[in-house]
Amino acid sequence: MDKTKCPRCGSTESVWRGFRYNEKSKKHVRMCKSCGRKFTPDPVFWRMRFSPEEIREAVGLYRRGFSSSEVQINLARKGIRVSRWTVILWSRKFIDLK
Repeated sequence: MDKTKCPRCGSTESVWRGFRYNEKSKKHVRMCKSCGRKFTPDPVFWRMRFSPEEIREAVGLYRRGFSSSEVQINLARKGIRVSRWTVILWSRKFIDLK
């Protein structure tokens, strides 16, 4: 059994309960057997609007020496609209991402 903890009660007793959809992707939903709360087990990219691949790319470019404006322009060429400040915040939050 997967040892994903419930964000409400901390129990590791949970089962799969389908999917939830956001603008970019489809994510698994789990239900806690103890408290009945439904949650998505994705702690690193919790409540992120952009996909993990897009965030990794932006952080990787920024870490390689591109300015936040240059990263914004590179992502805009691929159809990803993100602000310069968001790139900086991602870089601070995901220091170990490449």
